[in-house]
Amino acid sequence: MTETAVCRGCRKVLRGKSYHMGWPAYDPRTGERCKVNFYGGFVCSEACDRRVSLELEQTMPGHGYTQTRLSPYAAESLKQNWSHGR
Repeated sequence: MTETAVCRGCRKVLRGKSYHMGWPAYDPRTGERCKVNFYGGFVCSEACDRRVSLELEQTMPGHGYTQTRLSPYAAESLKQNWSHGR
């Protein structure tokens, strides 16, 4: 059974196989290749990328659920993922 790729943020079903299988995934609406979140998994938009990273970091030791900014490394990854044309 082949697992389908899913956006880690909004859970939208993508074209492609699950992230752990090592193949790219594509947004079925736009046909664009999906980005990979700093912590792993596919994301279909900048908003999903940011939300997933922040939600995960809020659960990490040394962070907190009131955290509102990404760590420097996650922020840089977000910038690199979505800086096209800026």
